[in-house]
Amino acid sequence: MTPTSTTPAGKKVIGYFTNWGVYGRNFHVKNLVTSGSAAKLTHIMYAFGNVTNGQCVLSDTYADYDKFYDAASSVDGTSDSWDAGALRGNFGQLRKLKALYPNVKVIFSFGGWTYSGGFTQAAANAANFATSCYNVIEDPRWADVFDGIDIDWEYPNACGLSCDTSGFSAYKTLMAALRAKFGANYLITSAITADGTSGGKIEAADYGGAAQYVNWYDAMTYDYFGAWAKTGRRLRTRR
Repeated sequence: MTPTSTTPAGKKVIGYFTNWGVYGRNFHVKNLVTSGSAAKLTHIMYAFGNVTNGQCVLSDTYADYDKFYDAASSVDGTSDSWDAGALRGNFGQLRKLKALYPNVKVIFSFGGWTYSGGFTQAAANAANFATSCYNVIEDPRWADVFDGIDIDWEYPNACGLSCDTSGFSAYKTLMAALRAKFGANYLITSAITADGTSGGKIEAADYGGAAQYVNWYDAMTYDYFGAWAKTGRRLRTRR
């Protein structure tokens, strides 16, 4: 099998792969191949890692690196091994996908709506948080799988599932600590609010100041459309 990419140079085509999708949705890494998506993607966001006690942690170790895939369900048609130290689960399948599609980068996303409450404690000791993230992502068992880290903090110094009051500069401090730990060549990205209303979430944190530490931002524009607003929602703009 010799995959080819149809993605124009310089463009980013980013898709999320959720670790919980292997359960009820029955969606696995192989589906990225059979659907044709893998040939079009430039980056995969693996979602989500948890943030708790001020640290990055895995949210589902079974789905992440232990679930067994037989030959029929595996990306490369080869069954997983039960040998000690063998990598299984989504991480193992992503490793196989990258072997077939070497241009695809995989970025580990932490937080999201459910796990963002832990960022408040993480921001209190950003250097310690960054070290914990590095230790999770660069674990020798799967360090070759990931090319970057994504921070999906919903929302710094504002409210999502819970409310954060860590201050305007906390987000910038957190992103600076990650860049310092991971180095200049590592991908560091972030999903950020698209709330541009006067006094909205985009004004609550120093996204501009943090931009120097980030490869790119992904604005969560999916809030613009939905069953509740089939033709889209008009946003307030300011001159």
